[in-house]
Amino acid sequence: IVDGSKYTRRNVMSINYSPRVSVVIPCHNEAGGIMGCITDARTTCESFNISLEIIVVDNASNDNTAELARVYGAHVIEEPHLGYGNALRRGFREARGEFIVFGDGDGSYDFKEIPRFLSLIQEADFVTGERRFIASDAMPFLHRYVGRPLFAFIIRHLFGVPVHDSHSGFGMIKREVLIQLPLTSSGMEFASEILIIAHRNKVRIVSTPIHYRSRIGTSKLRTFRDGARHLHFMGKVLASP
Repeated sequence: IVDGSKYTRRNVMSINYSPRVSVVIPCHNEAGGIMGCITDARTTCESFNISLEIIVVDNASNDNTAELARVYGAHVIEEPHLGYGNALRRGFREARGEFIVFGDGDGSYDFKEIPRFLSLIQEADFVTGERRFIASDAMPFLHRYVGRPLFAFIIRHLFGVPVHDSHSGFGMIKREVLIQLPLTSSGMEFASEILIIAHRNKVRIVSTPIHYRSRIGTSKLRTFRDGARHLHFMGKVLASP
């Protein structure tokens, strides 16, 4: 894994073709943030002449997330089974792009990063964002200073994945690589699964610093329940042959 912070707009502009990118956004009640995510992805890709499709996976929302996403031009898929992993895996199955971007629909991630991630993935198979620049109110104290570094430590030292942010919700992966990964997690533990399974399958991973902004709306993360799911998944992997 290498640091992608050295890549600039000049590097991005050196790409002399127009790859097709699929943006997959899992949503559960994200009416406040989804419009900005779609707009940022679309306008940025248009300015860089990047062919794009945007897939919003509506994960049993009871607000107007799906309606707003359609108005703003996204292809909306309904996934009735609740869970971050369920929503992402459904979106991945529908994606047609050569490169697949995934990011939350709450405004916390910057979809204007897509061109820079495209420049990075020329040397890798999977680019993952490291939330290095975090807004002061974007993450609870316990998550920022205990959970996040603890799980990253476990991922590095027990599984050999040299990342410093194992729970980032923003990344880009080549579709030809993704479809080979046996991903099965239904919930938040999907963030650990995709890194561990990718590493075990010799996927070339690039880690790059990103900004993490204050989310719009209510967080769906449940600290102890979701932390336990991550630990349970890791335990199963360690116990498997």
